[in-house]
Order: sequence, then C-alpha cells, then structure tokens
Amino acid sequence: MEPYTLPFWESLRDGTFLIHACESCGETFFPPSPICPHCHSTDVAWSETEGLGTLYSFTRTHATAEPFPDELVIGVVALEDGPQLLAPIDESYDSLQIGDDACIEATEYDVDYDRGWLEMYPFFVAHTFSG
Repeated sequence: MEPYTLPFWESLRDGTFLIHACESCGETFFPPSPICPHCHSTDVAWSETEGLGTLYSFTRTHATAEPFPDELVIGVVALEDGPQLLAPIDESYDSLQIGDDACIEATEYDVDYDRGWLEMYPFFVAHTFSG
C-alpha cells in the first residue's frame, strides 16, 4: 500500500513544497490529511506553495535524543498560502525574531539514522531572511 503522504515527499525531493487545499471550503492546511480539518470534506488536493511566510514562534531544546544536536532550534512558520507548520530552523536562536521573513526548503539529513521508507527522501527546514 502506497503511503498517503508519498506525493509530498516526492515533491520535496524535486525541490517543491506541497500543502493541501480543500476543494469544498477553499482552506489550505498542513500536515497533509485526506480530510479537511476545517470542514471535514474529503475533497482535498495537493497544492504547490513557494514556502514563503513569517516566523510565528520559535524555541530551542537543550537536550535531545541521539543523534540530534544538543541545541535544536524549531519554530512555527505561518505560510503566505495559509497554513502554519512546525519546522527545524537552520539559524542560531539568538539571531531570530518573531515576524522575521522565512522560507521552507528541502534539506538532507547530516546524520545517519533509520528513517524507514523515508530513507531516500529529504526533510524540510526553515530559513529566515531580511525582507
């Protein structure tokens, strides 16, 4: 059986970022789901996004599981296309401010651990930049 999120991971590998759009109510959402969280319709479709948005919140962890770095910066990015998503942030904690412009991009893992069937696919990371 093909995983439901396979189109997301394949597009990420190709350098694009997909979110879901509901054909019934017009809302976009992330993470991918076969049911719209807004109106509960199953009439959803993949929609490509530029991955641009604003840093909504962020934090850092000081103790993580192996093999992640001891300090891991994560945050919520509010995409221009609607949904908010949680992502690792490839910036130092001290350089970030809520409201920073941000973009979501594919990234390869720099550590080796078992990702199961996702082994051949990249993940995504947020970067901030000046508008």
